[in-house]
Amino acid sequence: MRVVLAVLLTLISVQSIAKAVEDVRIDGLVQMPSARAFDLIGFNENQSYDSGKVYQAISALFDTGFFSDIDVYEENKVLIFKLVERPSIGNLTIEGNELVKTEDLERGLKLSGLEIGEIYKPETLNQIAQELQRQYYALGRYSAKVDISVEDMPRNRTGIKINIDEGDTAKIVHINIVGNNSFDEETLTKDFESRETGYWNPFSSADEYAKAKIQGDINTLKSFYLDNGYLDFQVVSSQVSLSSDKRDVYIVVNVDEGQPYFLNDVTLSGSLPIAEDRVWKQITQKKGDLFSRSQVTEIIEGISTELGDDGYLFTNVNVIPEKLDNHTVNLSYQITPGPQVYVRRITFSGNSETQDEVLRREMTQFEGALATHSKIQSSKRRIERLGFFGNVDLRTRPVAGTTDQVDIDVVVEEQASGSIQASIGYSQEDGTVLGFGISKRNFLGTGNKLSFSASRTDSTQDYSINYDNPYFTVDGVSRGFQIFYQTSDHADDDVEDYDLDEIGVGVSYGYPISDTQRLTFGMTVKESTVKLGYDPSNETANYVDTHGDNYDDVIASLTWSDNDLVGGVLPTNGYSTKATLEVALPVGDQQYAKVGLTSQKYWNLSGSDLWLFRLKGRLGYGAGYGDSDALPFFENYYAGGAYSVRGYGASSLGPQNSYDDEDTSTSALGGNILMTGTAELIFPLPMVEDHKSVRTSIFLDGGNVFTDACLSTNTDCNEGVDLDEIRFSLGFSWTWITPIAPLSFNFARPLNAQDGDSTDVFQFQLGTTF
Repeated sequence: MRVVLAVLLTLISVQSIAKAVEDVRIDGLVQMPSARAFDLIGFNENQSYDSGKVYQAISALFDTGFFSDIDVYEENKVLIFKLVERPSIGNLTIEGNELVKTEDLERGLKLSGLEIGEIYKPETLNQIAQELQRQYYALGRYSAKVDISVEDMPRNRTGIKINIDEGDTAKIVHINIVGNNSFDEETLTKDFESRETGYWNPFSSADEYAKAKIQGDINTLKSFYLDNGYLDFQVVSSQVSLSSDKRDVYIVVNVDEGQPYFLNDVTLSGSLPIAEDRVWKQITQKKGDLFSRSQVTEIIEGISTELGDDGYLFTNVNVIPEKLDNHTVNLSYQITPGPQVYVRRITFSGNSETQDEVLRREMTQFEGALATHSKIQSSKRRIERLGFFGNVDLRTRPVAGTTDQVDIDVVVEEQASGSIQASIGYSQEDGTVLGFGISKRNFLGTGNKLSFSASRTDSTQDYSINYDNPYFTVDGVSRGFQIFYQTSDHADDDVEDYDLDEIGVGVSYGYPISDTQRLTFGMTVKESTVKLGYDPSNETANYVDTHGDNYDDVIASLTWSDNDLVGGVLPTNGYSTKATLEVALPVGDQQYAKVGLTSQKYWNLSGSDLWLFRLKGRLGYGAGYGDSDALPFFENYYAGGAYSVRGYGASSLGPQNSYDDEDTSTSALGGNILMTGTAELIFPLPMVEDHKSVRTSIFLDGGNVFTDACLSTNTDCNEGVDLDEIRFSLGFSWTWITPIAPLSFNFARPLNAQDGDSTDVFQFQLGTTF
């Protein structure tokens, strides 16, 4: 920089006496437009100048940051500014970053003026390096290094290369709470996100240090003490120490516990627009109870909800604590209800596919009606239960210029509600496999369900069409239709030697009992034809000999369902239960009945929809009545495979059939009693960002099928339920909701497989979830 020399030359040349300049010339401009440079200099032709004006011009040029050197001199009454521009940034590369995205780093560098096309300023590089290191330090990467190199490029440009060594995350070696007399460290840290090294969890990074995580843990510590009555609790200080190799972190938190406070009195104040006893029902505290901030928060929410159900949505509830000398406290709940609020308008957004009517008919809160908290929450829950949306948010917005009206904005995030299934393959059992199916739970955005499937193997063909309208009437009565055709030819496979053809149609009507419960009545008419082959099993042949080979049946069904699942294809909360009764009526050729119960429930373990626990169970029983003494063999239950007990071959468990020829290989007979269950721990994978479409879990499956009607000649068949025959498997499941269809992989290890069991460690599914 030669600014001092330039100024001295200027002072000498003008001798501090104002002189007129006939012209002004600027040499060396490349990046800056000449018009801007002349504006900064501020000289015009025939304008007088002196040393002060020249110094101001030089300062203005340097302040732009464009120039590294400026000379000013006079030649033949022409004032010449000779400028040396800084180079511009012609190339910017970032390497070595994996933890922080390149676009995030580029965004931060842009704010610091480091961007392609900007002027290169060497003095900013050190600041940028320090800022990048600071970001990595906050993530616990204390060994991170940032190296910035600069190289010249043609046309007065500079290339900048930032090489980042992210290093390793420092591990938390020890967390020490000092000053805790009432609670031990294990109790105080059990809800911490941070864990000491040695806490084993293959999918957890709890022992990796992060400043934000530690601050969250300190807030958790404060909440713990306030929930246990310690109103005077304080965090005196917190220190983070780093080992010399920057790999180990030691955390010390100094606290002052104080003494626990107990309630002396609880009072209400303010305006109560509803009966006072309704408010007192929400207050669960009484004299002598230990103070708890979380309980106070719950009471405030309960009071707000109680008044919200009468239209006072904007109720303000404050709690005023008054500490007394004997470590007791008076609590006063001060209520300011505001006016009753009515709903002016309900709008929907985010539903690009789903029609507004589909959402509006789920609303229990109506336009023009008193706005109530319970109806708004009920509306949200009903929309979530549709399963069409990954996220549902109901927002109340005050109407400008009024105090008693709100608009409700229903904002949804649509997710895939349909799937296309297409498959081609080959298997030892079925030969060539061809399949195609379309399922749409939100057909044309109407909320109706339409599905069509067709599959064909060397031995089977299966075609079906299903349609269901959940709002056949405005009162929520549903109507559904079903058409199906199935045919099988087992003459050339190892399962059975018979053909079975089934064709039928069905209709059903569902009646809502409550927001979650529904009662459905159905009627199906079908024709079944059995053609025995050369060597059918004794069980199959015996049924055909007794009941014939052609059956025209009328099947009545009754289904009760209670569904409160939230989350769509991959639920995250709630439960569902379905009980079914199917009866083949005496007007048909066969007389049998089947009852079934399926139930599942999700528990949210972390409150973030990432750690979940799921239980699922299924029970089934079927039997003949009247002139039929057994359940038809083709109506038997089966177990094993991806839809029941993973790790075992599909439909391979349970009693085996029998043949007169002892050398003939047997296969699963199925049974009229079914028992299966699943316990599943769902957890997030660290490398996955979209947990709404990807799910991983560890599962324990168990189950089997049994029969209470064995042929007397089948010595390998035992009647009744034997719990010792329950098969178990342990495994890992991965599911991805692709744009086409759900894709699932199951890896399962049988835990108690017996001789003769068919096992299948790996199972793959496309188009459904288990």
